[in-house]
Amino acid sequence: METTMKPVLTAVIDIDATPQAVWDVLTDFTAYGEWSTFSAAEGTAQVGSRLTMRMPGMTFRPTVTVATPGQELRWVGTLGIKQLFHGQHSFVLSPNHDGTTRLTNHEECSGALVTLIRPFLRTPKKDGYAAFNTGLKQRVEVRTGLGPGA
Repeated sequence: METTMKPVLTAVIDIDATPQAVWDVLTDFTAYGEWSTFSAAEGTAQVGSRLTMRMPGMTFRPTVTVATPGQELRWVGTLGIKQLFHGQHSFVLSPNHDGTTRLTNHEECSGALVTLIRPFLRTPKKDGYAAFNTGLKQRVEVRTGLGPGA
């Protein structure tokens, strides 16, 4: 039996702030336009709520499935029906021993359209996720006065 590999995109960064400080910026969707060059968002970080996400070339409305303050934000979105395109995105905040927070920005995609869009999921989105993480890091560290940009 043949199995298809799901595209997985992951970008990790350490932020000089507490998980709660990172969470506060991550879930302040209305402010994304002030620091993120990759995405804009509207909605509330509450389980069951629908977000409006805008990324280069696409707008979609995922549903929040996990919203644990200071720990994890996760949503699931589809394009058409789940069999066409299904994406599960998560942000996991892990405290490091030195008082910083590790942010893991992760997405798994599946569905019939993945084969067609796979080339677009590799470098451009991975770079976009890294750029998102860098923008988030800078915003958090300036707000908390803890990082070099403060």
